[in-house]
Amino acid sequence: MWRKETKPKCCEEHESLPKQMQCFWPEVCEELQKLKCRHVKRFVKRKRLMKLAVPLRSMKVNRFVRTCPCKLEKSIEISRLDERKHTRTEQLAYPKARQLLLFKEEARTLFDPFRNANLNRLIRKSLFSMYSRLANVQPPKRKKVIPKWDLKEWAHHTIKLNKLAKPKKPKKIPKEPSKRMPLKSMKRFKYLAEPKKHELLEKPEWTLTDVMYRYKASQRLISLSRPVKFDETKFIRPLPEPIPESVLKAVATARTKSLAHPTSRGTKSALADIKENPFSVSPLAIKYKATKRIKDLAEPREYENKHIRDNPYSISPAALKAKASPRTISLAKPKVRSS
Repeated sequence: MWRKETKPKCCEEHESLPKQMQCFWPEVCEELQKLKCRHVKRFVKRKRLMKLAVPLRSMKVNRFVRTCPCKLEKSIEISRLDERKHTRTEQLAYPKARQLLLFKEEARTLFDPFRNANLNRLIRKSLFSMYSRLANVQPPKRKKVIPKWDLKEWAHHTIKLNKLAKPKKPKKIPKEPSKRMPLKSMKRFKYLAEPKKHELLEKPEWTLTDVMYRYKASQRLISLSRPVKFDETKFIRPLPEPIPESVLKAVATARTKSLAHPTSRGTKSALADIKENPFSVSPLAIKYKATKRIKDLAEPREYENKHIRDNPYSISPAALKAKASPRTISLAKPKVRSS
C-alpha cells in the first residue's frame, strides 16, 4: 500500500522506423561517417592541451559510473517520509532511561557537548514514553507527620524572621589610598602657610655724578630730542569744500537711479501710519474681557528686599554661639610688614 514500483524514465522506448523510411538509413549512415572523418581531420592535437586532459591519479577510490536502473534485476521501491509508525515498536526501540542516566554520569567528561545534547534528547524521549513510566513504578511511600512547634520554637523562629526583615546594610567602600603626600609629613607646610612679606625698598636720591656731567650726547640723540614739526595748512580746508571735476562729469547708472528713488508705500500702509485721531481706542478693545491669566500677569511682582534689614546692627544667635577655628583666627590677624 505504501510502496510503489516505478519504471525509470531514463531509458526511452523509441518506435521502430516504418518500412518506407528504412531505404534511406544506409545513406544517412554514410553521410554521418563522412562528417565524423572531416571533424577528426580538422581537430589539431596540441601537446599542452592533451597533457591537461589526462585525469589526475591521486584519487584512490574508483570513479562512480552511473548505471541505468532498467538493467538491475530488482525493481525500485519508493519509501515515503510520512510512512506509518507503530507506537509500541517505536517506544520499545528507545533504551531504558535508567541506563542512559548512568551512562551520562560516567561519560560526561569524555564526550563533546554536541554528543551530550544527543544523549539528553534520547533521555527526554525515553522518559516520556509509556513503557519507561511503567518500568519506573515504585511502591507508594507513607507521608511523614510534621510535628507542631512549641512556644520556644516559635519564639526562636520570630527572632530569625525579625533579623531577616531588616534591610541589608551596604558594605563600607574602602577609601582608595591617595598618591599625594599628607600635609603633616611635608616639611615646608607651615612655612608656606605664612603670608608673604613684601620688603619696601627705599629709592636713593637722585644725584648728578661726574660721569653724567662729562657725558656728550650723540647726533642721533640730538635729532630724536628735537620736536616734530607738522604742516598745519594741510588740516585747514576752505568752506564750502570744492567738488572735484570727476564727480561732476560722472554719469549715474540705472542701479544708482533705482536706489535714489524713494520707497513707494501702498494705500493700506499709509492708512495705518496716518490716522485722524491716533489716541482713539477701537470698540473691540473696549468690549474685550480680560482672562484670569492676563490679570495674574498684569499684577506686579512682589520682591523681597533682603539687603535692607530692620535692625542692621543685630547679631544672629548662630553667630554668637559659633567658635572660631585656628584658620579663621590666623586670617583675622593683621599682616606684619617690615618697614
